[in-house]
Amino acid sequence: MMMRRVTSTLEAVNSGMNYAMLLEKADVYDWKDGKRVSDTPIGVRLTLALPGARMLTLPVKFPLDPLPKLTDEKIEEATASCNFLFVQIPDCIVTLYNKDSGIGMTATAETAQIVTLNNSK
Repeated sequence: MMMRRVTSTLEAVNSGMNYAMLLEKADVYDWKDGKRVSDTPIGVRLTLALPGARMLTLPVKFPLDPLPKLTDEKIEEATASCNFLFVQIPDCIVTLYNKDSGIGMTATAETAQIVTLNNSK
């Protein structure tokens, strides 16, 4: 049975959590027939680790950089020192789809913000 693409939310694929760990920030380019067609970025991709889904990674594409003051080098530094940066993406739309090795996920959004987790109850 073939599953079609299904849309969901970040919370739904992350056990109700509305935040995720930020792992990477990279430019997105236009591709055609497996080749990059321009050196001009058409957006930004943030790669997240979902703590509510056993740290499964989720790439989220944005038309504009939602965190312009934050570089990938700062994200790499924070991750290497286990000082993880956490983000909330309130308008995140996750797309689930079939792939040979199981179910794949990708997402799109317009906004993101760095948040501090409060561990006190």
